Parts: sequence; C-alpha cells; structure tokens
Amino acid sequence: MEAFVWSERFETGFASVDAQHRHLVALVNRVGDMLLDANPGSSGIEEVFRELSTYAATHFRGEERLMQENGVDARHLEHHRKSHRDFVEQVKEMWNQRKLMSAPAETLHGFLVAWLSFHILGEDQQMAREIMRIRQGKSPAEAHELEHTRGERSTTALITALKNLYAVLLRLNRDMAQINARLEAEVAERTKELLQSEKLASIGQLAAGVAHEINNPIGFVTSNLGTLGRYVDQLLRLADLGAATPQGEAISQEIDLAYLKTDVADLLRETRAGLERVQKIVVNLKDFSRVDQAQWQEADLLAGLESTLAVAAHELKYKADIKRDLAPLPPVRCMPAQINQVFLNLLVNAAQAIAGHGTITLKSGRAGDRVWIEITDTGCGMDAATQRRLFEPFFTTKPVGSGTGLGLSLSWDIINKHGGSIDVDSTPGKGTTFRIWLPISGPSGGHEAG
Repeated sequence: MEAFVWSERFETGFASVDAQHRHLVALVNRVGDMLLDANPGSSGIEEVFRELSTYAATHFRGEERLMQENGVDARHLEHHRKSHRDFVEQVKEMWNQRKLMSAPAETLHGFLVAWLSFHILGEDQQMAREIMRIRQGKSPAEAHELEHTRGERSTTALITALKNLYAVLLRLNRDMAQINARLEAEVAERTKELLQSEKLASIGQLAAGVAHEINNPIGFVTSNLGTLGRYVDQLLRLADLGAATPQGEAISQEIDLAYLKTDVADLLRETRAGLERVQKIVVNLKDFSRVDQAQWQEADLLAGLESTLAVAAHELKYKADIKRDLAPLPPVRCMPAQINQVFLNLLVNAAQAIAGHGTITLKSGRAGDRVWIEITDTGCGMDAATQRRLFEPFFTTKPVGSGTGLGLSLSWDIINKHGGSIDVDSTPGKGTTFRIWLPISGPSGGHEAG
C-alpha cells in the first residue's frame, strides 16, 4: 500500500538528503503492505525498526553536518536537531512497546506518515531554501527570517496540522511508555511484597515457635537464678560470721542451712537442664536453616525432617500427634536448608488443614535411584479442582490476608530444581498426602543451580 509516491515535491536539491528520503518513503510503503497481510508476523516489523535505526544514525547526522557546513541559523539548526531527537526517542519507545501493541504495524505506519509529511514537506524544505538563500548572499539570520515569515498559508496550515498530529502521537507514545513502566514497577513491587510476605510468614512461624519453646526454660532459669542469688547472699553472711559462732549458729537455724544446701544442688541441676534445653533448641534451629552448609552436599534427609519438626513444634503440637513410620534413607545430594523449607511448608499446611486435633503421619522409603518422604494429615482434604491449581503462584484456599499462595509454589520450584517431584493424593473430608521424590545423586547431569 503506497501511502507515498515519490515526486518532485519531496526533493530538496541535495542528493544525499533526497536519497535518504526515498529510502524512508520506501520503508513507509513497506509497512503499509504489512497492514494488508492477514498474518504479518513479527520479523518483518522488527526489520523495519532496525532499518529506521540505521536511517536515523546516517540521515540525521548528514543533514546536521550539511546545515553546519552552510552556516544555517542556530535557531533552525537547534529546532531541526530537536525534531531528530524526538524521532529517535519515539522509535525507541515503539520498539520497546511493540509486543504490547495490538497492531504495531498500524501504529508505526501512522507515526511515519505524520512525521514524513511535516518533516520532509516542511522542515527539510525550509532547510534547503535557507541554505540556497545563504549561498545567494543572505546572512543566516536573514535567510531564517525570510523562511519563517514565508507565505503559502494553505501549505503551512497543512504542515502545521500534520505536525500537531505528530505531537499527539508523540504524547500518546510517551504516556503509554510511562503507564507501562508504572504498571511494570507496581507488578514488580507487589510481587516482591508477596514474596517477602511469604518469607516473613515462614520466619514469623519459626520465630513464634522458637520464642515459645525458649520462654519456658528461660523463665524458670531466671527464677532459679534469682532464688540462687538470695541463697548465696545468705551463705555469704553465714560464711562471714562463721557457722561455729553463736551468731552463725542462729543464722544457720534461721535459714535452715541443711535444706538450703540440698535446694541449691537441685536448683543448679534444674538450671543446667534448662540451659541444655535451650542449647538443643538452638541446635535444631541451626540444623533446620543449615546456615553453615548452604551448598550442594550429601545430606541426611531424616535428620533434616527431625530438626524441622523441632523448630515447628509450637505450630504442630496443639493441632496434631506426630506418627513416624520412617525407613532409613541413604545420604541424598541436595541443598539441605531448601529441602527443610519444603518440609516446613508441608508440615505447617498439614497442621492448618486440621480443624480440631488430628494426626500427621511421616513415612519414607527408597525406589531405585530415588527416595521419597510422605507427609499425611487427617485434615479437610481437597477436591480435584483445587489439586489441579495447588502449585500455581498466588493460588490459596485460605481467607484473604491469611496466606499469599506462594508456599507450595516455592516448594515445587525447590523440588523441581533438585530434579524431583511432588505427588498429591487428597480426599475431601479425609485428608491429604504429599509425597516428595528426590534423586539420590542430585539433579541429572550434575546441573545444580544455586
């Protein structure tokens, strides 16, 4: 579709400029042909964009050099340069937004027709006339003023209208770019918030459980130490006065020295037991997170499962009894902290699926070069439609604000990265079983991602 047919009206009298203009007219008509094609594809339009990039780099540089060599007035030179910059900016924006456009060829065609019309018929013709006037002896300022006040109102009105149309397209493209950039930024920020929310949710559950488990031993340790401090003060008083003196003997009876000695031993024993419990909790937390072992390695999955159970004890013990039917497993090449995160997600989900108090059963086994670990709950179960969407990002059956729908999606990604899979078997009203499969030697071909 030839929107433009080359004629003498387009000629400036400068061969290099006119040759580039002819090439641009051909490009416009080629885009017009794409509009008539029912299935234009994307390769053709992308080739046009590449040619436009070459055109801009060559043609604009040549025009600006021509104006400088002929001493064109600085006002016209700057105006011309701005027009060139606008063209380059808009072509870049359309290139960036081309996949979001419903009809990129139509948008590009309209843009080029408007730009070609006012630029070649208007600005470039004015440039050519100013250069000719300068060569005839006019000063650059005189030549510019003569062209600026030139007649031909009908042509000027047409050029102005076309220029205004181009300005509208320019603003629309800029607005589209800003809107898309804002939407992309909002989507990225929202996704980041949701991922962070999921991460914080796991950390929050972890922290709540750990805090609860630590609070009890810390409570009686603190209490015992307070009592112990008072006893020590009394013992020091007795030691200062001497138990054999009349005053010492009186104090000894006052404080019941025999009982105090026995109770001090008991308090110290309880204190040590409490501290050992705290140490065990910290060790379990460290085993769960594996902060000192963040690389691929041979790991004991059952040890990791036990450390996860200890960390999630506060979340689980009020909702379910834990039953173990765990067969020994060989060491598995994996990233233990990530596998433990999957265990945590599945265990917490199992507890939350139980309305009152139920049972979570853990099983394990080996099949050839793979191992499996099963987590079964006696919760509410899921229908087939829910199971099909279970691992979709942001899908959740929990009330608004109670979950992000990323836990199972992230778990699937982790297991998939390890070369494994997750099977789900669920019956509404009866419960759910998740079975994690992992290759013993790690991902096939040694393709281990960080």
